Formats: sequence, C-alpha cells, structure tokens
Amino acid sequence: MNDMNEMENIFKKASELGHLLQQNEIVTRYKELAAKLEKNEDSRKLMDELLKASDEFQRKEEAGTAIEVEEKKRLKELQDKSKEDPVISEFLATQMYYINLLTQVNEAIANPKGDPPKKSDIILPGEDKSIII
Repeated sequence: MNDMNEMENIFKKASELGHLLQQNEIVTRYKELAAKLEKNEDSRKLMDELLKASDEFQRKEEAGTAIEVEEKKRLKELQDKSKEDPVISEFLATQMYYINLLTQVNEAIANPKGDPPKKSDIILPGEDKSIII
C-alpha cells in the first residue's frame, strides 16, 4: 500500500472513531451540559469566576508567588458555590468522565493492544493477475 492510501486509511479510521465518540452517552451528555451551562447566565458567570480564580491561584503557585489569605478564601467560596450550583456540579462531574474517556482513547492509540490488523488477502480486480480469494 502506498503512503497516500495509508494516510487515507488512517483518516478514515480516525473519522470512524470520531463518529463512535459522538454517539457515546458520556460525550453526548457532556455536550448537552456544556450548552446548558452556556445558556444559564448565573452559572456561566460563576464558572468563569471560578476558572479565573483557579488559573490565577495556579499561576502564582507555579511562580512561587505569595498567595494572599483573601485569595485563598475567595477561591474556596467560589468552589463551595460551584458545588451548590446543580448545573456546574453536574457539568464538572460529567467533564471528569469525558476527560477520562478521551485519555483512555489516547492511551489506546498510543499503545494499541492485541495484534495489528492484517492486510487483506483479497486482491481487487485489475490489481494483479493472481487468484482472487
């Protein structure tokens, strides 16, 4: 098989995998909740605040910069409010399953299990004068 056919086959299989993922209930639910979160202004604003505060906290932590007591308290308050918000809490829980699924798929791609697929023994008409099986 030439390089172009191999690339086409890879893209075909990737597309098949994409379709399988799109049909998965975790992926479907994650997308539904992301849309629900986007439509709920209060939940979206709270989530944005939480992400901003978390990013700032992490940035300071990684840089070795002092984190003020008020910043820690604010982050804890945002985390607590987020846990109480049903849209955010369900979104975050589902997001963990979604990330886990994608991580496992990536691992399976990087380290495939079992025997590799065998090249077909079938010879298509016109390719060769050999016997068609």
